Amino acid sequence: MVMRAVKRIQGEHNPKPRLPITFQVLGRICNSLRAGVFSTFTDCMLETACTVAFFGFLRCGEFTVSKHFDSTVNLSVTDVEILDSYAILHLKTSKTGPFRNGVNPLFVKENGSALDRDFFIRSLRHVLDICGYNSSFYNDHSFRIDASTSAGSVNIQDHLIKTLGRWTSDSYCRYIRISKDTIRKAQKSLTLSNNI
Repeated sequence: MVMRAVKRIQGEHNPKPRLPITFQVLGRICNSLRAGVFSTFTDCMLETACTVAFFGFLRCGEFTVSKHFDSTVNLSVTDVEILDSYAILHLKTSKTGPFRNGVNPLFVKENGSALDRDFFIRSLRHVLDICGYNSSFYNDHSFRIDASTSAGSVNIQDHLIKTLGRWTSDSYCRYIRISKDTIRKAQKSLTLSNNI
């Protein structure tokens, strides 16, 4: 913690940018997977995981497992509630719940094991490379970055963005990327206001 503070004060920062998975990038990922990258099963599972991650503002750890599936922590099929025109995904927030037998992971690989973070990131980067993107600039936060940016660009109120991404502080602001063109338009609007 002290080292991070020192680096922040000295102006050091992560030299490698984290790019967002934008709606356009997500579309290209889905199209590549539909054309066939891995097996039919894996392509379909990865497309679904990417889509759920984007629209759910999910952290990678919220839909993948680190080592072994634990139904008290990891997403399960029973955590999805499908209604008439939408679905609700119930995220688990603590490890204190009782162990539930017979629960299946929400995302599974062809061998039946739960989708793990390493497999997901490796597969995502492979598909990004196929799409012509430099996959080294994308990481497990890339879905959250553009979900926040997209929400802000369609004027979703800040408190709703915070709620959608399950942020307890204003740290979600770090994820919102504002284009130079948007900043220029905002400055122009400011100069045209009646107050100046």
